[in-house]
Amino acid sequence: MMELFVIAYPTILKDETLLVNQLFDAGLPVFHLRKPTAHEATYRKFLDGILPEYHNRVALHHFHALANDYNIKRLHHTESFRKNSTIGDFSQPYTYSTSIHQLAEIDQIKSYHYSFFGPVFNSLSKPGYMGITDTGFSVTQSKTTKLIALGGIDLNNIGRVKAMNFDGIALLGSIWNEPAQAIINFKKIQAKCQQI
Repeated sequence: MMELFVIAYPTILKDETLLVNQLFDAGLPVFHLRKPTAHEATYRKFLDGILPEYHNRVALHHFHALANDYNIKRLHHTESFRKNSTIGDFSQPYTYSTSIHQLAEIDQIKSYHYSFFGPVFNSLSKPGYMGITDTGFSVTQSKTTKLIALGGIDLNNIGRVKAMNFDGIALLGSIWNEPAQAIINFKKIQAKCQQI
């Protein structure tokens, strides 16, 4: 079965933490908290709205020091963070993730547990953000880091993602473009992932 991730909408949505808790209740394994323009206080308020039993399924994209306060076990290094810092220390007991946009970068992420790759298809949440894969695209390299497809993924193209040899999928627009349908859409995609 393909691994399944949900990434937060970039800005705060009404009742978002309620929906995130419901996604966890429905079986979401990992939620990536990514709010690029948010302050630390906003992150804290968001995490306070997540049930404590789910904190270990949250991956922080920013304000990594909050991991100690919330029993968070996952840290995400943005592409710019990864390229502009000397990270080196992966000795802490976290699951580390990052992002790449070209398969040629796969050798740069060997220390990470998994990486997002995309946009695979035309983005559902960012109009004009075009997919970078073409017909026949496949992840054929020998890889030590799991690659998670991101960008334009919905119920209709999960089979194509699997055929491309990705290890999992990350959802954003297919969940948050219609928040009232978030749980229903997640459950449909979850069921599809279990079938392929």
